Amino acid sequence: MTIREFELLNEENRYISWLAKAVEVASYENDGCYYILYQMDSFYVELWTSQLLPGNACLIAFSAGERLEPYLEQIDIGWVKELI
Repeated sequence: MTIREFELLNEENRYISWLAKAVEVASYENDGCYYILYQMDSFYVELWTSQLLPGNACLIAFSAGERLEPYLEQIDIGWVKELI
């Protein structure tokens, strides 16, 4: 699945696809909000939840850029260095 195909899904099917295919990569908390990064095929999906708005969640798909930066310190790429 491509990021474009994911974005064209309705909300229910996005969650179904996310549950079936996503692999958790990293997470962090900031000001009562929780952010969890998942890898899906060739893109990332961020799950956002808030203590202030319980029961609400949001899935945001992206491939790179600023949204990825808060997770970079948590992602272990040591195995890549061993391949070089």
